[in-house]
Amino acid sequence: MIISSKQLTHFSIHAVDDKVGGIRDILFDDETFTVRYLVADTNTWLPLSRKVVISPISVTGLEADEESIQINMTVDTLKNSPSIDEHKPVSREYEENLFKYFGYGYYWIGPGAWGEFAHPDELVELQHAEESDTVHPKKSTNHLRAVAEVGGYEVATTTDNVGHISNFIIDTRSWEIVLLVVDTNNWLPGGKHLALLPTDVDKIDWAAHSVSVKLSHDELINRPEVDSDKITEESYIPTLCAQINSETR
Repeated sequence: MIISSKQLTHFSIHAVDDKVGGIRDILFDDETFTVRYLVADTNTWLPLSRKVVISPISVTGLEADEESIQINMTVDTLKNSPSIDEHKPVSREYEENLFKYFGYGYYWIGPGAWGEFAHPDELVELQHAEESDTVHPKKSTNHLRAVAEVGGYEVATTTDNVGHISNFIIDTRSWEIVLLVVDTNNWLPGGKHLALLPTDVDKIDWAAHSVSVKLSHDELINRPEVDSDKITEESYIPTLCAQINSETR
C-alpha cells in the first residue's frame, strides 16, 4: 500500500488484544529514506506519558478505510517495551535493546535497508551481534529523523529557496519513502505540491531547517504535481515516479 505521512499519523493502533492509541509521529533514516519506527501516542493508556515506538517489523496489516494498523503484539508487550525520550535522538544502544526485547534481526547488519532483506517482515529472527564489526560495521552517527520535524523545512535548490516539505509518500511493503512533497504556496502564486525523489536530496541541514536538493529552481518547478486524493490508488505513485525518472535521464 502507498500512503502519505499525513494519513498515517491519523491511524489508530490495534494490538492483538485491544486498541492501544494512535500514531503520533514517524521516524525515518535520512540516508536510506526508510521508515524505522512509528511513534505511538500513549497518553490515554500508559502512565506518566511514557513514549514507545513500533517497528514496521511488527505491523501485520493496514486498513486505509478504517485508518488503523494492526501489530503482532499484545498491549502488555508494547507497554513493557523500552521507552524513549522523545526530546532526544534514538541511539543505537536503544535500538539494540528494543530489537533484543522483540527478538528481531538487526536491520543495520547487512547491505540493504532491512539488513539482508528488502522487506521488514523478513527480518524476524534475532541476529546476534557477535559478528565482527569489521565485517558488519555499525553506524555510529544517528540518522533517525522525525517526519514532524522535517515537515516544514525549506527546500533549497541550487539557485534559491522554493517551498517547503509538506508530506512524505511511503510504500508500506518496504517502508521506504518513495516521494517527498514540496509545497510552494508561500513562494509562488497559486502554489503547487511538487514531487521530489529521495535521490534529489543532497543534504538535510538540521541547524538551518532546510533540505538542499540537486535541482535548479526551474527543474523543481517543472516537476509533476502530487494529487493527494490519488495517493492510495495502486498505480498512481509508481507511475509518477517512473515519469520523473524517465524525464531526468
